[in-house]
Amino acid sequence: MHSYLRAIGFSKIKSRKQLEKIYALTLKRPNRKVMTTVSIDTSLMQFEKDFGPSIGLTLIGEYDVNGALSIEHYFPYIKGDSYIDYEHISIEKQTDKESYAGVCEDYRLGMTLIFYVLNIADYAKSKWLNYSNRHLTKVNLSALSISGTVLLGVKKTKAEESLEKDYKHIRDCLLSAAREGDTDAIESLTISEMDTYTSLTGRIRHEDILSIVDTSFMPCGVECDHYMVVGNILKVTEIKNAYTEEMIYNLLVECNDIILNIGINSLDLQGEPKEGRRFRGEVWLQGQVKI
Repeated sequence: MHSYLRAIGFSKIKSRKQLEKIYALTLKRPNRKVMTTVSIDTSLMQFEKDFGPSIGLTLIGEYDVNGALSIEHYFPYIKGDSYIDYEHISIEKQTDKESYAGVCEDYRLGMTLIFYVLNIADYAKSKWLNYSNRHLTKVNLSALSISGTVLLGVKKTKAEESLEKDYKHIRDCLLSAAREGDTDAIESLTISEMDTYTSLTGRIRHEDILSIVDTSFMPCGVECDHYMVVGNILKVTEIKNAYTEEMIYNLLVECNDIILNIGINSLDLQGEPKEGRRFRGEVWLQGQVKI
């Protein structure tokens, strides 16, 4: 069973037999269906069934020359509200199944961002039509979580917000220059990191770490597309799963200047989410790439 099924409201699905009913419903009445040729005798099918606004289940299968459909795998999803621009997004196929991981460099995080590609059939179609060499730059990021906590926000004055904004702009410029091989920028970043470490070492003795660190975005666990995030909640939307009637929170979260939608079952979230508070939890990062 997919561990993130409960994130979209299927917490009581414990067996393949229970899942078969949802399979049948998705195949019979999908909200979206995409079919594309992947070889001379095989077509790839992607079925999407919404069980609430922006949340649902995807089935990936293959049609052979005899018209037989075989389901290869499935995954739950939540779709984001807006696209984010990057210099370049590369797509890598996963070895065990017809699925893809998106990879891009994010200056705001200072690291490589990896996400699970949602629109698999669209990208497979672009490969078949030899469009895969197109320059991909836009992605709609979202995430699912099965364990999260609501934290109080960090109160800041307008002067502090302005100073932090200026610092982030300077740091982004330095990271861009360092990537091009600018030794002065690399030295400045190294000194800045050392100063930050010294400051944190002194403050951590007397303050809680979550009052010092406003937001964070860090890789977590052995899966390359899993992250531990702390972010500011900008908007809270309650979604009821139309099949199970479980309540799902769709949280619009800002984390290190990255804005993404995070879906989590109300049963798995400790605390009451509200605008101005923060979300902390492990997430499975997803993305819909604009082909």
